[in-house]
Amino acid sequence: MRRWPTFRLDADVHGLWQPDAGMVPAARGTRLMQHLATGYGATLVSQAPVTAVRDLGGSVEVATADGTFRAGRLLLCADAWTGDLLAQLDAELPLVVTQEQFSYFRPADPAAFAVGRFPVWIWMDDPSFYGFPVWPDRALKAAQDVGGHQVTATTRGFDPDPAASQRLAGFLRTHLPAAGTHDHSATCLYTLTPDRDLVLGPLPGHDRVLVALGAAHGLKFAPLLGRVLADLALHGGTEVDIAPFAVDRPALTTPQAEARYLV
Repeated sequence: MRRWPTFRLDADVHGLWQPDAGMVPAARGTRLMQHLATGYGATLVSQAPVTAVRDLGGSVEVATADGTFRAGRLLLCADAWTGDLLAQLDAELPLVVTQEQFSYFRPADPAAFAVGRFPVWIWMDDPSFYGFPVWPDRALKAAQDVGGHQVTATTRGFDPDPAASQRLAGFLRTHLPAAGTHDHSATCLYTLTPDRDLVLGPLPGHDRVLVALGAAHGLKFAPLLGRVLADLALHGGTEVDIAPFAVDRPALTTPQAEARYLV
């Protein structure tokens, strides 16, 4: 078992330091994976919302405004739209979609928050906050984890919530005052399971449909999830133990299971 270095901040607060932690830039990482996919022959179809998903028994059909596609297996990786698509297969998961936001702050001394001097951090409490070093711009990124209102993929908005901005700014003033002044904020969506864990594997009753959901922290696992899904689709199995993430695990099948979002 690996032992992480720990340190004590004060009488009531403890910290954990992971020396080999890193960052995965979401936009850059996604563009790279798209580039690699097309290099291996994948066809990416943009601006083509899915209008229907059908399990035909021997195959699966996906209808879009631009055409209909049929395949031996379907990988359903639709995040906030997952529930809508599962409903077309008479299936459901206890998913909650929230509208979150992240903000950028301009420290007076950006060098003090540079990669190598300042870590990726998370304040594990309720409410929980997290943030990153200054990279690649001169702004420091921070956010509250699971602090937003419940929405759907279609009812969400794009304007930041002033109350959420105030909570974050207040936290930083108390615990990280050198973070500086607020620059701007943006919104995003979380699609959460009650246990805040991934969903990965065949959909019960529809073995040709494979579901993958990151539960708002899946990007860093994207290459591995892709490999597992490819193995399941092409070979019907994987060497990776995905039992804890099964679509029919107790956390997803127990009626009114208590939500525990703090990771």
